[in-house]
Amino acid sequence: MAIISCPACGQKVSDKAPECPKCGAAIAGLDKEKLAAMERDRRLNLNQSLVTQSMLAMVLFLAGFFFYWQLPPHGWQYYAAILAIGVGFIWYLVNRVRILMLKRKSKHGL
Repeated sequence: MAIISCPACGQKVSDKAPECPKCGAAIAGLDKEKLAAMERDRRLNLNQSLVTQSMLAMVLFLAGFFFYWQLPPHGWQYYAAILAIGVGFIWYLVNRVRILMLKRKSKHGL
């Protein structure tokens, strides 16, 4: 008996379990190639989601800068623009770190 990652959700489950207790995906009867293909697809979808989030964070960051330079100081919109700059920048950095961690994890085969 071995512990594997569910190909659908990534939860750790026994390879003898008929289905994942978390998401209900069928595990029994899948060969190693099918499991590896499903895991690869899951990681690819996660990576694509992180790249999309990074682009949204960059749009928020740039929109904040645009409004920061266009608005007069000391209005609520001015402070909202500063907040958008900060949130967009931090969101972008967090997503880039998550992408790097996912690539390292994939590279090492974990």
